[in-house]
Amino acid sequence: MRRTAPRQACSESHRRREEASRKGVRVKTLVLHIGANKTGSTAIQEFLRLNAAALHAFGYVVAPTDLTRGGEVTGHHIWHIEQLRADIPTGRERLTKQIHELMRTLGEDKHLVLSAENLANPDGAEQMFSEVASQYDTRVILYIRRQDELLLSSWQQWESKIDDDFWAWLVLGVGVRGDWAQVLQAWERVVPRAQITVRLYERARMPEGDIVLDFAHLLGLSDRLSDLRRPRADVNPSYSDALVDLVKGSASVFADRHDNTFYNMVEQLTGNAYHRRPRESVITHAQRAAILDRYRASNEWVCANYFPEMAGNLFPQPGPDDYLVLGQDKLEEQKWEIVATLIFKLAARVLRR
Repeated sequence: MRRTAPRQACSESHRRREEASRKGVRVKTLVLHIGANKTGSTAIQEFLRLNAAALHAFGYVVAPTDLTRGGEVTGHHIWHIEQLRADIPTGRERLTKQIHELMRTLGEDKHLVLSAENLANPDGAEQMFSEVASQYDTRVILYIRRQDELLLSSWQQWESKIDDDFWAWLVLGVGVRGDWAQVLQAWERVVPRAQITVRLYERARMPEGDIVLDFAHLLGLSDRLSDLRRPRADVNPSYSDALVDLVKGSASVFADRHDNTFYNMVEQLTGNAYHRRPRESVITHAQRAAILDRYRASNEWVCANYFPEMAGNLFPQPGPDDYLVLGQDKLEEQKWEIVATLIFKLAARVLRR
């Protein structure tokens, strides 16, 4: 895959920052956690929300959700970015003014932090940061995961709520969602590669298997963890294939792809009983291999340019015995179990009143 050269303006801004550093002039830093989706972003954002005050004392200022002074701090900026990217040129102008105003109020030893996983979508949203990246030392943090797991998680989290045909959706998404080379090449036109950190979303590579600890380490806060609060486990869980299949595409259950009311109800009634089991799968080993083959060139580019020390594949390849494939009979059996359990739990609540 051919690498797209960064814009000259990006290189020039990097040169100016290096010159300022040599002169001992402190340059304000903008830290962008851009996701990607389904790589623990919600946990990171909850960490930022819970610790906004403490992080300020350690030099990191979590930007208000709407990027306005005095705005609410929720730890994420997804919806504001979503609004701005509807018109990229206008969004760039507005975002530049907002970031500049927030930066103006920061001390020279502070870092402004934004988190929005939709910034890793291939829709040009990175272009909105071209001006601020030329004015401020901008660092990008991206977590990536193996594409078969990304696609299945995305189906469960969003698309199954508005679509009832998994395979039709999957055919359209394979090769597009999770093309990490495309995402990185787009950001390299805005921020120098040296300012982009890519992490593999694999728990075995993270301290204590915790992405929040990994993120804190990237911020240089490993020795401050005792002063920081940790989010609860499973901040944004995935649910079992049987539960997802039971209600997929149901307009009577979901208002839109972001509506979690039904799953919140299941959580309240059954706890984590119907969270997704990591080894269960609705696709076969051959189907996984075919999906990953579509990303071979993209993953090779990422490996060569961001993980040159790694030999072989960017991600561990799935083996034929890694997953328990659910046949239709087993899926139907689990769906009836879910229905019976929900009826029983609801009846028990009613009878206790």
